[in-house]
Amino acid sequence: MAFSLAAYERLRPMLWHFTHKQNLPLIRSSRTLYCASRLLPDALGDKPRRDRSIRTGLPVLRDQALLADGSIAFEGGWSLADFVSDLNRRVFFWSGWSDRPVRSGRRAFARYKATDTVLRLPFRGVVRHSPYFSRCNSGATRKQDGDAVPRGPETFLPAEECAFDAAAVVEVSFLGCLSLPNETETGPSLEGPWEPL
Repeated sequence: MAFSLAAYERLRPMLWHFTHKQNLPLIRSSRTLYCASRLLPDALGDKPRRDRSIRTGLPVLRDQALLADGSIAFEGGWSLADFVSDLNRRVFFWSGWSDRPVRSGRRAFARYKATDTVLRLPFRGVVRHSPYFSRCNSGATRKQDGDAVPRGPETFLPAEECAFDAAAVVEVSFLGCLSLPNETETGPSLEGPWEPL
């Protein structure tokens, strides 16, 4: 069921990223999104962040309140600490189209719309940065039909290693940091209005 990057782009041409409004000046000046472990390496442990602490002059990181280890079936010998460390090494986007992200992304924005702003950008502008794909909202680990959800080294995979097709992609992630293409736009909501980053 692996898919090509071209097939994914045809199906879901846009990526969507939500960030706290306080972070927008830093993102505009650097034109780069950094993973949590690069932004605050000394402040991160191997436990989920349970709040969005606002500290003057520092980036505001997304909370990980929806990570519940009792709802996770860890695979590949991973523990919660391994999974949190892996999440902290990634920059995340919701898969989507020009007018909206996938349903999980729309639900996520509803949760943070009072504090967040939206970035949207064409997938073609970042495809060369080795994207990883996931068929789940990796940070929300609610049980499904009473069963724990799997998380581990196969949660994020390159397109050619995925055991699902492009239509099943929920999240796209990149390791470390990501330089944003010139076509990146920002807006206060999923409907815009849009302006160049």
